Amino acid sequence: MIDTLQFLNGKTTESSGADNALATATVGAVLACRTFITGIKADYSAAPAAGFKVIQIKFGTTVILNIVWDPTKSMPLWFGFPGHIHGDYNQAVSAELAASGTGGVLGRVALFSYTM
Repeated sequence: MIDTLQFLNGKTTESSGADNALATATVGAVLACRTFITGIKADYSAAPAAGFKVIQIKFGTTVILNIVWDPTKSMPLWFGFPGHIHGDYNQAVSAELAASGTGGVLGRVALFSYTM
């Protein structure tokens, strides 16, 4: 049943491009439902400043997972969760990508999710 719901209700939510700023993709809370996250995608429009970048997965305002990534080695980052993770009922979920560290370099992050 979950597979069917995932296929019928699955969606992608992508942030807008953030110029050397935090990029956030948020799936809003749905009354009496949970949002399940199946994976993320993150990238920058060009090579960012050297160093590791962090993507935070949040349920509401609570950070539940930090993904550390080196965009100079592999870009874009595609990360499928080994199991679907979810927030509480009536709770927004989000992914935040750290600023690029370079002016003019846009960062984007996307959440793959479904709600039930």
